[in-house]
Amino acid sequence: MSDRNALSRLLAPASLAVVGANEKLAMSNNAVLPMLEAGRTVHLVNPTRDAIYGLPALPSLSALGQPVDAVLSLVNAERSVVVVEEAAALGCGGVVVAAAGFSEMGDVGASLQRRLQDVAAQSGLAVIGPNCSGFKNVPLGVNLFTGGRIDPPSGGVSIVSQSGFLMRSALAAAVQRRLGVAIAVSSGNEAVCDLADHVDALVDDPLTTVLCLVIETIRRPDAFFSAVARARRAGVPVLALKLGRSDRARLIMQSHTGALAGESWVYELAFTEHGIVSARDDDDLFDSAQLLAQLPPERHAAMHRIGIITTSGGVATLATDLADSEGVELPTLDELAPWVRERVPGDTVNPLDLTGFVMSQPEVMRELFDRYAGAVDALVLAWWLGEGDEAWSTTLLEHFAAAATARATPFVVSPVEATSLGPWVDAWRERGLVFTRGLQSLYRAAAAMATSASYRPAPTVPDVAPTGSPPSLLDTPAGPIVGFADAMRLLSEAGLRVAPFCVLDERDDPVRAGDLGPRLVVKLADVPHRTEAGAVMVDVPASGLADAVDRLRRLARAKGLPGAVAVQAMVPGFGEAFAGVKARSDLGPLVLLGRGGILVEALGQVSGRFLPLERAGAESLVEEVAGAQIFARLRGQRPWPAAPLVEAVMALDRLWRANGAWLGSLDVNPLIVTEADVVAVDALFVAAGREDEAT
Repeated sequence: MSDRNALSRLLAPASLAVVGANEKLAMSNNAVLPMLEAGRTVHLVNPTRDAIYGLPALPSLSALGQPVDAVLSLVNAERSVVVVEEAAALGCGGVVVAAAGFSEMGDVGASLQRRLQDVAAQSGLAVIGPNCSGFKNVPLGVNLFTGGRIDPPSGGVSIVSQSGFLMRSALAAAVQRRLGVAIAVSSGNEAVCDLADHVDALVDDPLTTVLCLVIETIRRPDAFFSAVARARRAGVPVLALKLGRSDRARLIMQSHTGALAGESWVYELAFTEHGIVSARDDDDLFDSAQLLAQLPPERHAAMHRIGIITTSGGVATLATDLADSEGVELPTLDELAPWVRERVPGDTVNPLDLTGFVMSQPEVMRELFDRYAGAVDALVLAWWLGEGDEAWSTTLLEHFAAAATARATPFVVSPVEATSLGPWVDAWRERGLVFTRGLQSLYRAAAAMATSASYRPAPTVPDVAPTGSPPSLLDTPAGPIVGFADAMRLLSEAGLRVAPFCVLDERDDPVRAGDLGPRLVVKLADVPHRTEAGAVMVDVPASGLADAVDRLRRLARAKGLPGAVAVQAMVPGFGEAFAGVKARSDLGPLVLLGRGGILVEALGQVSGRFLPLERAGAESLVEEVAGAQIFARLRGQRPWPAAPLVEAVMALDRLWRANGAWLGSLDVNPLIVTEADVVAVDALFVAAGREDEAT
């Protein structure tokens, strides 16, 4: 979409039409009845009926004779294209196409979708879908949503879901948490308006304060992340659930850059770089949104110190257990202990059990709430919030709300369990209280608040068009690869230090390797994943070189592998790093850095940054992977020198700039970490395949 105004007009319409309206059609009833009940004027189109829902029916959209802002098409795919053509001719804002039968249905459907796209391109018409469940604008009472009757409260959370079914789930999750919804869009096939367009339009919506996204794929990464950046600059947090997540755990010897940087991992990395809070499922998505949606942007801050107040010792214990499981550390608040012990019997201070004694003394409760609020970043009361709990809950909420008026600290109320909140909590929100749906939900919301509030955009790096032509390539089961000698040369030219080596052709005498040192590594030179083939011999004494070369040549002949042998100096070091470049991914090229050997499994320390890269990005990447703090988790480990690792990452950036035009992926594994440097001893360059070249 090039016309953001057309989509904004469609999403916030003053005038509406439904084509294919029919009382016997469930999708029609789902959309039309709520709007009629809300008093919205809706033009109804059905050529076979004179009246629908007790209102006159038009034979066609063209018969309306004037433009409307939003049209919902409930007819089949072919007829929907005609509706889009009529809407364009009238000058309408946009059309929601609910029908399936477009690009997902083969050549005939793809042809229909191209017709639809051509009309939109020529007219500037906004089109949502096809194959979608429509949208809701809750504050305006607009319900061009076919996915079932659901009535969330009005508020500031806007939702975009590429799955129509999960849009309905998202709305239900908002209702359970009493989170008010502004605009909710099911984007479907995204033939015209895609995820980037919807985010861009919703940033301009004056009522949208939080964006929740359910993502299958990002079709235009640059446009999408540009829209996200606009949202962040406007103070609108962005949260996302990426569908198609997979297990990243891999054995390092079976891993390579392409496998480590799978689609789900690349999305997670991109979300982190752009300040998007990532969710694991739809409950996590809306748990995470709770505090961000209820507190204004100027109060968005990390909640490092959370105070929990309960009326039960069991709840206090459970609150601590759940905090541990979610990785939240509850402060002990020792500084309050003497004062609290004078007023409340018991042993613990945080979480605090008020006990029945304090419950009968309102003035003590108020004093406790106020004193705790001054010592924490958020004060949480574990209490009942279900639909039938209003009268009972007032006992504590009255005092809690009164204390909240005197403090800037968020006063949060949460049930223990993940229950649906009663509509009556809305009135207490107006008195300054904040609500979450269970203690686990609370901790997730606090983590999301910290992630969003701590985000600082990285400096903009100028776009780079990578160049270069590949050296001679070898055809292997792993794809077209660069031979060992050329691979080491490319690393060296980029600025990486490489271990001294010599490559022996099949007829070369091993003595040609010269004096590379007393201990050697001997391996088949031009074989990908040679460890799995048993084609590497480590710590070979110089006196055993001839025998090692002979054994590897016999192995090559037996397995039909290239017979060139690389002889390399054994590099002493105290650690191994993994580095790589994935030159082609759905979201762009990236560099990876991780810890070699068993430490990748033990610590899960593989991270990355998108290319091109500035030094600050390389420094933060090295800190994530090799920072001193992570070594405290493994006895006997010592920090790696950061400066040479930063230089290695910058060398990979230079290598990508000079070779990215042909490169598919690069593994540098291992990088030997020495006292003052890192040394590359192996590399696997895989050229881009035909599919990548076509892309």
